[in-house]
Amino acid sequence: MNQTDLIALAQQYMADKALIVVVVLLVLGYYLKRTPRVQDWMIPWFLTVTGVVLACGILQAATVESVVQGILAAGIASLTHQLWKQTAEKRKDDA
Repeated sequence: MNQTDLIALAQQYMADKALIVVVVLLVLGYYLKRTPRVQDWMIPWFLTVTGVVLACGILQAATVESVVQGILAAGIASLTHQLWKQTAEKRKDDA
């Protein structure tokens, strides 16, 4: 899966307003990863809960759709991070 596929996937299933949640979660995850007191297993849970709360706020309703948008945003943020991480590590191994 490349960057174009990821963007197409996000646009197909995510509400336009909720796409900003993905960016916020990426940045938040970056800082959580560097926080010593936050264990790695906690980060996906924290991002999922935060994604749901942000999506409900942005879509201005606490509906099933908002919850799903928040979960999708957390999933896309995690997938994006892993794609970046795995690609960067693969490049280091190849060098």
